[in-house]
Amino acid sequence: MRNIEIFTVYKFNHNVIHNNLEGITHEESLVSPDGGGNSINWILGHILVNRNSVNSILGLPDAADENIVKHYSRGTQNITRENAVRLEDMLRMFDDTQKKLEAKIPEIDLSTDEKKAERLAFLSFHEAYHSGQTGLLRRVVGKEGAIK
Repeated sequence: MRNIEIFTVYKFNHNVIHNNLEGITHEESLVSPDGGGNSINWILGHILVNRNSVNSILGLPDAADENIVKHYSRGTQNITRENAVRLEDMLRMFDDTQKKLEAKIPEIDLSTDEKKAERLAFLSFHEAYHSGQTGLLRRVVGKEGAIK
C-alpha cells in the first residue's frame, strides 16, 4: 500500500476521536476548560477545517462548509451555543471525509512531490495533536478517560 504512514495516522486519529467523543452530548461538547482553551466542539470543527487542506491536496471536496470555516478556523474565538454546529452533524461530516480520505491516500503517489508529502505529513500531525486534546477535554466535562 502506498502512503501507509500517513494512512495509519489518519486511521488512528479517527479512532481516537470516536473513542473520546463516545457518550459526549452536544451540550457537553461546548464546555471549555477553566482558565481558557477551546471546547471539544471547537476542536472537532477545527479538525474539519484542517481536513479542507488535506482534501485539497488529495483532490477531494471540502469537508467543512463556509459556516464551519468562519467559526472554527485558527484564531477564531471559542464557539458559543449560538453559533456552534451540532456535534452529531460534525461527526457525520468527519466520518464522511474519513471514508474518502482512506480510499484516496493509497491511490496517490507522494514520492514524486516532496512538498505535497511534507504538507500532508504536517496536517496529519496537526490533526493528531488536536485528537489528543479531545481526551483531556473529555475529562474536563467529567467523563472517565476512554483510552486506557
